[in-house]
Amino acid sequence: MAYHKYMISYIEDLSDTHPDVTKRTNHHMALHIYNFLLLFGPVHSWWCFPFERLIGILQRLPTNNKFGK
Repeated sequence: MAYHKYMISYIEDLSDTHPDVTKRTNHHMALHIYNFLLLFGPVHSWWCFPFERLIGILQRLPTNNKFGK
């Protein structure tokens, strides 16, 4: 419960503390983590970071921007 309360407070105060920063999709998604923890348990059992890291590595590989060639 504390996580959710502090995230809401952080997002509401974001424009006051950092006027040059705009709210992003990740701020909204951070509010849902609380519910995900309640539904699915500890993060290590359902997070996707290893897959996202692999996608990032693959995106940095040099290509000729042509699919299948």
